[in-house]
Amino acid sequence: MNETARDALRQVESAAHLYATDDEEIAAFREILSRQHPNDRGTYACAALDRVVTDIALDHRTECDGGPDCRTCAGLRDALTIAVASIRAMIADEMTWRRRGYRRWFWSR
Repeated sequence: MNETARDALRQVESAAHLYATDDEEIAAFREILSRQHPNDRGTYACAALDRVVTDIALDHRTECDGGPDCRTCAGLRDALTIAVASIRAMIADEMTWRRRGYRRWFWSR
């Protein structure tokens, strides 16, 4: 594993620990990922993460007016920008692969 990935894992694990993430929940999601085709695991994980970020954003919006000083809103705005871009890229890739007929994505199985 390269140093960038190792550092990212340490940071995410530290943040997860602060929010009392349970090792059983992590193992359960890893089990879900293990049932996906190896080429689809990243896509599945990104889609699941995008759904969670969206839920957090919608919940936060009921508590906050979205003012420029809210750091949570700023972070969610960045996360949702990446989420929309990645989903649009996945859909574009899906359309390209579908036209070529090489393989199918997890959501069309």
